[in-house]
Amino acid sequence: MIQDILQKEKLNETGTEKSDTAIMTSDIQTGSAGETGKIPLLIHQVYEDMNGPSEALLTISASWKKYHPVYEYRFWNKESMEDFLHVDFPEFLPVYRNYPYNVQRWDAIRYLLLYRFGGLYADMDYECFAPLDVLLQDAACCMGLEPHIHAMRLNKPFLVGNALMATVPAHPYFKMLIEDMMENQHTFFSQSRVSQILESTGPCLTTRIYNLYQDKEQIRLLPAELIAPLSFQEVRLLVEGTQSDEIDHKIEKAYAIHYYMGSW
Repeated sequence: MIQDILQKEKLNETGTEKSDTAIMTSDIQTGSAGETGKIPLLIHQVYEDMNGPSEALLTISASWKKYHPVYEYRFWNKESMEDFLHVDFPEFLPVYRNYPYNVQRWDAIRYLLLYRFGGLYADMDYECFAPLDVLLQDAACCMGLEPHIHAMRLNKPFLVGNALMATVPAHPYFKMLIEDMMENQHTFFSQSRVSQILESTGPCLTTRIYNLYQDKEQIRLLPAELIAPLSFQEVRLLVEGTQSDEIDHKIEKAYAIHYYMGSW
């Protein structure tokens, strides 16, 4: 069972192939590619700790290569991320290095990588169950929504996540994200550490910029039911082995699942 494997930091492959008909297209807020081209067949994942990812994370990560065999896979560690910034975003280096929390750097680098190269980004603790091509088809930018309960706890009607994203290079939405991080690098959003992170570089930032973005038809919002079916609390139940039939049903419908294993 998945919960036993996670507890032991060792994860086997789970999930089954999904057919295109499993997607309820009426649930997807579509955004067309227009003249910006197609999302590159490229997967990005980042991990800063020089000791490298755990065995569990490496196994979860392998699911993206399994279900996307024709995609190029790029793993970014601390050294390669620094090299990338020196070459492509030297003006952002002071902002990047001055963030007080590591997770802010992990957030920021994903936007920069996607703006420069395009492609698909997934957190290391995100497992893929089936190819995402049908979800990304004919889109210029796709952002995964967080479970509704996560949005409710932040008093928001919805929450645009940043753990699963895909885009063409140089998409203006990602340009706005980068500009906002530059402009608000010294902004004090909250006394709460978590709120400061969420607002400065996390899902509150991606949600705020989405609300400000004029051409929302350029952005496809992927329903949480398809790419983040479980809340943080439901994942904990899954790990503890106390999940319900409802949780099992949610997993069966999903193309991917976020385990929320990140360390802040």
